[in-house]
Amino acid sequence: MSGETELWGGKVERSPDGLTYTPVAKVTGVSVPTLTKNTRQRTTLDSPAKIHEYGTGFAEPGDLSISCLYTSEGFTAAKADEANPGGTYYRITLANGDAFDCRMITPVVEVAGLDQLDADATFTISGKTSGETEFTAAA
Repeated sequence: MSGETELWGGKVERSPDGLTYTPVAKVTGVSVPTLTKNTRQRTTLDSPAKIHEYGTGFAEPGDLSISCLYTSEGFTAAKADEANPGGTYYRITLANGDAFDCRMITPVVEVAGLDQLDADATFTISGKTSGETEFTAAA
């Protein structure tokens, strides 16, 4: 449909410090972390008509998942992300220029596709993000 954007033509990048980014190679899929907003029950004896009352609580940052076709270089870079004690910054840029920036604090690399004769070897970098995912609209 006209006006809709897809990931094809976009890119995913990584950075150890959030300043200098390098491409994540052979990306086949990525999920943008979802912020879950929690509530706290604040019902009291003064609550009208015995109806529960709620207020806002902390928000929970979501998980990031990046799937890639296996290459030795790509896997080596992913393992370096996993070993980085400060976490790794990732930027997801769509074909239209919209971008999502986040920091994954617990990257874990998982290999798949090695148990099948006719399959591509892949790996996934996934883990918990810290803070809110920043959205930047295309200029």
